[in-house]
Amino acid sequence: MTFKQTPNIQRYSNGDVIVSEGIVSNNAYIIMEGKVNVTKKVDKKSILINSLGKGEVFGEMGLISKSVRSATVVAVGNVTIGVIEKEQFESIVKQLPEDIRAIVNALVERLRY
Repeated sequence: MTFKQTPNIQRYSNGDVIVSEGIVSNNAYIIMEGKVNVTKKVDKKSILINSLGKGEVFGEMGLISKSVRSATVVAVGNVTIGVIEKEQFESIVKQLPEDIRAIVNALVERLRY
């Protein structure tokens, strides 16, 4: 199974919150259709820090460690998202050739800190 073939597909409408800042999660997300805005709370105000579209990934640090989300992600119009859980990611990594798996594991360890 590849990241884009994840069976967990979710659909959102304009303004729906996909990920909330401060929530603990171990999922990553790929935008299959549509656009999202990434916002961060600064002095009780939501500041737009990025806009992402089809093919882009967010929440990837959740695959490495069960971490607190650093931003809120909101649907802009209709959005289709593929969700991959940490266990799925680890299963995909185990199927990689040994040398590639070693590189991925080294990158994961460096990103963890």
